[in-house]
Amino acid sequence: MALNAILGDAFANSYVTAAEAEVYFEDRMHSSAWDTVDDGDPLLISASQMLDWYVKWKGDKATAAQARQWPRTDVTRPDGTEIDEDALPPEVKIAVYELAFMNIGADRTAEDPLAGIGQLKAGSLMIKAGAEKPNQTNPKVIPSHVYQIISDLYIKSGGTVWLDRA
Repeated sequence: MALNAILGDAFANSYVTAAEAEVYFEDRMHSSAWDTVDDGDPLLISASQMLDWYVKWKGDKATAAQARQWPRTDVTRPDGTEIDEDALPPEVKIAVYELAFMNIGADRTAEDPLAGIGQLKAGSLMIKAGAEKPNQTNPKVIPSHVYQIISDLYIKSGGTVWLDRA
């Protein structure tokens, strides 16, 4: 399938085009790995899909017919400015570029082959699968720096909730 980055389109499969990605990576430090990619379309499509699968975006889809999660309605930044319902925030594009870059040569959604193994010993050879969290040796599907880029646009879960009594 060909890359379709038409915002709000019923058949869109990416938030960015390959040409936009090329411009982004021209200015990004340490991005030489992108130059080795023959066809970046699958990386950009997968990164867009992964963001929509794993991120709980604020607001609602602008139309039921659109394929991607953006554009959205009722999204307000912490400073009170609203994002137009026919716009794609630049942070989403940057998140796609960065996630696509992180996916070069790796499948971040793959099962961890060492899941459930804290350590493995064979004779004098011992392999530890993450000292602090032995059951989490794979990198996060969405890296923390990508979450930081889109931090104003998604609903954060978990953490501590404080209740003040009057």
